[in-house]
Amino acid sequence: MAEEIPETPAFSWQETRFEWLWVYRAAGINPGAWSGFSEVPYGLFFVEKGRVDIEVKGRRMVVPSGCAFFSAPGRRRHFFVKGTRLLSVGFRCRRSDGLPLYAKGLNLVAPTRRLRTLHRLTLGLFETVHQGRSSVDYRRSILPRPISLIDRARREQAFFGWFAAYVETLAGMGVHPAPGHAGGRRLARIIGLLNDEPLGRPAELAELAARAGFGRRRLDQLLQDGLGLTAKGFLEARRMESARRLLGEGELPLKEVAALLGFRHAPHFTAWFKGGAGRTPSAYRREASLS
Repeated sequence: MAEEIPETPAFSWQETRFEWLWVYRAAGINPGAWSGFSEVPYGLFFVEKGRVDIEVKGRRMVVPSGCAFFSAPGRRRHFFVKGTRLLSVGFRCRRSDGLPLYAKGLNLVAPTRRLRTLHRLTLGLFETVHQGRSSVDYRRSILPRPISLIDRARREQAFFGWFAAYVETLAGMGVHPAPGHAGGRRLARIIGLLNDEPLGRPAELAELAARAGFGRRRLDQLLQDGLGLTAKGFLEARRMESARRLLGEGELPLKEVAALLGFRHAPHFTAWFKGGAGRTPSAYRREASLS
């Protein structure tokens, strides 16, 4: 008998937003050396040849040839053995209730022979996106390219077919989406207000709590129960995510990035960023340009 998949409130899926980021098939980047730690989204890669070593949250894992890795979003670093070749998909997911798509069970290694349907659909997604090509590397896969409306629709259709198999495959291994939170609608409203809060000035959290219909303490309690963060912690995480994005784009001087994020002086921004990311903004920008 198939294992029953726990349901979450329908609204949390109806309002969920997906963004697929890449599908590539090529050699690993910078083989023979450990990468720096960097933020990764949800993803899956199949090791077609070689081996990948991964370090995440102090734990090291080995993904040999003939195996796949289901990646959770977060900080990790990796080591590609020379000659390693991957088939990889990356995507983002934002639920309306603010909870992660999967709260546990990812960063999982599994043999490709157990994932035949998912592997076939991953190859199909690659072929749909990169028509007629046998190999496309990561850098080329993330470059924006003009496409027709019908090609865009075909790619979205291929992605959601792939995603359905991804969810079904994980369910077969006992990994299920995080169940909905009882206070999901309230949490979604709070998250919406926090996401609308400008990062370039100090947040008035008491005023924000009043707009949400709560006291400041209740606001933090709802966020802590749902996300494990306070309102201040949520905004700091947003600020760090924006900092990484702006630095990764590489277009603005550090002084302007600092100002956009509410820092009057670039040295204060540098100290804050290093405390959260483990390296200076300049070092992060260099690493981003290489990866």
